Amino acid sequence: MTTHYKIESISTGLNLKVTYVNNKFKRVEHLKGKLDSIMLKEIGRIIPHTESNLSAYQNLYKGKINYIKIEKQKSLYTHFTDAWFAFYENENSVPPKYTGTDAKHLKQIIVYLKKVAGTEPEALATWRALLDNWKRLDEFHRKNCDLKYINSQLNKIIQNVQQVAKTGNKGISDDYLQSVINDLRTA
Repeated sequence: MTTHYKIESISTGLNLKVTYVNNKFKRVEHLKGKLDSIMLKEIGRIIPHTESNLSAYQNLYKGKINYIKIEKQKSLYTHFTDAWFAFYENENSVPPKYTGTDAKHLKQIIVYLKKVAGTEPEALATWRALLDNWKRLDEFHRKNCDLKYINSQLNKIIQNVQQVAKTGNKGISDDYLQSVINDLRTA
């Protein structure tokens, strides 16, 4: 597993990025701040050789050096992909084959749902609501759950969800989904 840490020298303003792979030091990168030849010779003193020694270094240099783990947040695309993978595996009992074409179609779905829903969290909630209620769609749509089909038929799928909601099918009546459907009607 690869992890990254930002090392900040409080007194000098020097910022480094340190990378560990499987607990072992892999590389150091200079991010900002002055780095002269004297500092370069001494830099090894503040970088643990293994990630597991990091807490000891944090205690040793407390108040002088900050060690901050760099956490990469999931992108909206990753959230959409994760939701679709879980949905597809649940529907078909096998993981999907995911290609560049699928990625292209998913990105187009994201753009459209962001436009309709207004914000990224609402677009993701709409996507999850559509997938969660897939079993309530017409049989024709239920049989076609690949991204190429969903993208090409998204308007029809949304209309189908709206029709199901009008007929009072249980499970669609959740407040948020209703507000999404109302938003889609006015779009």
